[in-house]
Amino acid sequence: MRIVCEKNELQKNANTTAKAVVLKSPVYLLEGIRIKAENDEITLFGSDGTLSIKSTLQANVLEDGDLVLPAKLFCELLSKFEDCELVIYTEGTNVVMECGHSRTTLCYMQADQYPKFPEFDMQGGVAVFSKKLVSMIDQTVFSTSESEEKPILTGILMELSSEKLSMVALDGYRLAIREEAIQSPLKVEVVLPSKSMRELARIIPEDETTVRIYSQDNLAGFVCQNVQIATRTLQGDYVKYKSILPKEYISRVIVKRHNLLASLERASILARQSRTNLVNLLIDTDMMTITSDSEVGKAREEVDITLTGKTLQIAFNARYLLDMLKVIHDDEIVMDFNTNISPCVIHPVSGESFLYLVLPVKTNNVS
Repeated sequence: MRIVCEKNELQKNANTTAKAVVLKSPVYLLEGIRIKAENDEITLFGSDGTLSIKSTLQANVLEDGDLVLPAKLFCELLSKFEDCELVIYTEGTNVVMECGHSRTTLCYMQADQYPKFPEFDMQGGVAVFSKKLVSMIDQTVFSTSESEEKPILTGILMELSSEKLSMVALDGYRLAIREEAIQSPLKVEVVLPSKSMRELARIIPEDETTVRIYSQDNLAGFVCQNVQIATRTLQGDYVKYKSILPKEYISRVIVKRHNLLASLERASILARQSRTNLVNLLIDTDMMTITSDSEVGKAREEVDITLTGKTLQIAFNARYLLDMLKVIHDDEIVMDFNTNISPCVIHPVSGESFLYLVLPVKTNNVS
């Protein structure tokens, strides 16, 4: 192998690809990035067995090659080189990297045993703006389960119909639903690992760049500019989440999201000092009073609201409310309640772009 390329471009692509690489593996090859050079193009591959990433960049390929370098060392070296034209070539069992006045050698590994990048049909697919896709992931992934007792709940359910793209996540205590109108020739229902989706949201830009979504067999693929991301799907039956959504409400609150978020953040400072991380909400005609109590102190906050229906006193784990409020961007939100032991449903004042459900905490003080 002998290639000449821009250091910054290679560094950018290497950092992207490395997101799929295993940091510590009994098989040292899996801690590496595969580098393939041919036809004036460098292709980088990374894989952890579930998530696979492939990125390409233009280069002056003087001699074809295909090898594997340790990802962590390779990316760190690139980050320390000065901005320059980078020359990479093999010399015996080593790869030599020359950049400006720097010359570094690394032992490389053969690429023949490196995991093959998953192949999927690139003829179809559905187009969506990357900004929307990032938003959908960010506004649901926090509700995936961290427990492996029910592996299917550790992923995001992606549902694609002719007119709508939906993402759903739940962990037994809360539910997140995010929807976008979309024109699609496909009908898809797959569960995608949360780790894969988090990395996807970090890789694709938050702008109007087009991302194409593909699904076949046990794979889902996402293509954005020069990057391809493939992930294995989780197998099993997802929860029939629509059956747990309340059909009506007794109390409806309209509140400024920022005001509620700020008050809950202050109250949660003391709530975190208790084992339950509990905040109490007293919902009255035009005011929501938020209180928290711990051994080290108490907090009381008041938030202006508009209430339709009955007054109510209810308690929640503060983190579950905060996680939702932090990813919502609407100025005002609606909170629907029934009883103090029934879930709260949070949704927009108009439209159906998101819906969150959170279970309350039963306390002796709430009646």
